Amino acid sequence: MSVVVLVTASALYLFYVQTICKKALRREFGRAYFKQVIEAFRLEYPQLRDSIASNGPFNYAQARLALKWDFFTLRYLLKKGVPSWRHLTRVERFLGLYFRFLLFSLAIRHVFNLNEREAMVKLASILQYLANSLGERLIFTSFTTGDWELLNPARI
Repeated sequence: MSVVVLVTASALYLFYVQTICKKALRREFGRAYFKQVIEAFRLEYPQLRDSIASNGPFNYAQARLALKWDFFTLRYLLKKGVPSWRHLTRVERFLGLYFRFLLFSLAIRHVFNLNEREAMVKLASILQYLANSLGERLIFTSFTTGDWELLNPARI
């Protein structure tokens, strides 16, 4: 009986996290902040997303590793990149949890040859949201403080 309760509670929790993340990913940003972040920090997820969306060939292991390192880079920059913001927002924490869950499920999907391209596109959309959030945070902070050095990737 306790196993059924545990499984049900876990399933409801994951459903809750997934619903919050889908709602967050529908958010529209004022402009495409992610382009500046991609160029400044040489993130690889846009090329992977384009390759996957066009049904082009890709190396699973390299794509998974690139997505993982892009996530770690964006997470670090969100936490440490802007001096006045030393934490992740609640939505960013939920997206991080969802990203880790999808990355774990991606390995399972790969083993059983299930729709892994769909999961990679979801991972790339989470990374784009985080890049937009970072870009928005950097622009907002530089405007309010007048510290234009925040936009210099060499500083971070």
